[in-house]
Amino acid sequence: MFKNTRMLAEAGIMVGLAMALWYLNIGQLPQGGSISLQMLPLLVFALRWGAGPGVVVGVAYGFLHSLQDMFMVHPLQYLLDYPIAFGLIGLAGLVKNVRINRVVSVLLAVAILVGGILVFHYTMTSTAEVKAQVTQLEEQLAVATPDEASELGEELKDLKSKAQLFPVGGYVVLASSILAFLAILYGSWRRTYTTPVELGVLLGGAGRFVGHLLSGYIFFGQYAPEGMNPWVYSLIYNFLVVAPSTLLALAVILIVWPPLEKAANVNSD
Repeated sequence: MFKNTRMLAEAGIMVGLAMALWYLNIGQLPQGGSISLQMLPLLVFALRWGAGPGVVVGVAYGFLHSLQDMFMVHPLQYLLDYPIAFGLIGLAGLVKNVRINRVVSVLLAVAILVGGILVFHYTMTSTAEVKAQVTQLEEQLAVATPDEASELGEELKDLKSKAQLFPVGGYVVLASSILAFLAILYGSWRRTYTTPVELGVLLGGAGRFVGHLLSGYIFFGQYAPEGMNPWVYSLIYNFLVVAPSTLLALAVILIVWPPLEKAANVNSD
C-alpha cells in the first residue's frame, strides 16, 4: 500500500498535523463534532497519493482522533464516526490522474445547488413545526403538576435548542451548496492545474459525511423532534460540522495546491 519511504513519512506527518489542527476547533455540538481544519492534511495526502493510501491514513487518523474527542454510545457508532468517517475522506484520491469533462462538472454543480435549496426549504418548514411544538409544550407546562413539569421542562429545553439549531443548519446547507457550486464551476472553467482538486475535496467531505449521517440516523435518530424524519435530523446536524470543515479545507487547498503540484512534478522529474 505504501510504495516508498517518502509516502510513509508524509503519512505520519499528515496524521500528526491533522491531530494538531483539530485543537483549533470551533462550534462544539452536544452529541459530538466541531468545525476545524483537521481534514486538510488528510485531503492533501489523498490527492497526492491516491484513494487507497488516503483511506488507510484516514482510518489511522480516525482511531487516533477518537483518543482526542471520543463520543461513543455503541461500538458500531464508534466505527462509523471515527475510522470509517475519516477513512472515507481518502476517497478524495479517486480524482488523482483523472480528467473531468466540463459538462459533467457543471451538471454536478447544478445537482449540488438544487439539492441544497431543497434541503434548506425542508429545514425551514421543519423549524416552523418545531416552534409550534414549543408553543404547545409551554401551554402544557403552564397547567402541569410538579411531577409533570420536570419532564416537560427537559423536553421543552431540548426543543428550544433544536428550534435555534435547525435554522442555522438550514443556512449552512444552503451556503455550502452555493459555495460548492461556485467552487466546481471555478475548477471547470479557470483551473490552471491538472488535478480536479475541488471535486476531490467535495468527494472526501461527502465520504466523511456519509459515515456521520449513518451514525446519526441509527444511534441518534431518537433525538429528532416529533414528526421530523430522523434522516433529515441527522443530515442537518452533521452538515453543521462537515460542510464548513470541508469548505474551509477547500479554500486552503485551492491556494496551496498549484505550488504543491508544481513541486511534486519537479521532484518526480
